[in-house]
Amino acid sequence: MGAAFLWRRSLWLVIGIHASWNGIEQAIGIPVSGHVDPGLAITTVDGPALLTGGAFGLEASLVPILISVAISAVLLVAAHRRGAIVPRSSRRR
Repeated sequence: MGAAFLWRRSLWLVIGIHASWNGIEQAIGIPVSGHVDPGLAITTVDGPALLTGGAFGLEASLVPILISVAISAVLLVAAHRRGAIVPRSSRRR
């Protein structure tokens, strides 16, 4: 989320990404932060908790972490090319 903010300098983009992620998970019927609500589909997540997130939901698994790192790298490069990443100011000695 920090990389998305640096890329566009918009809190609304970050809020939209987060809301979309949770909304899609809930619509599919996957637990969101441990809360199981009925979605548009009835799903059963089966497999190792490392890949499925277990009862907490998909965000507790390794899959979104790896995807987020890859997307963050792309967004940080894009932010750097736009000049949106401010270099550290020189320190006085």
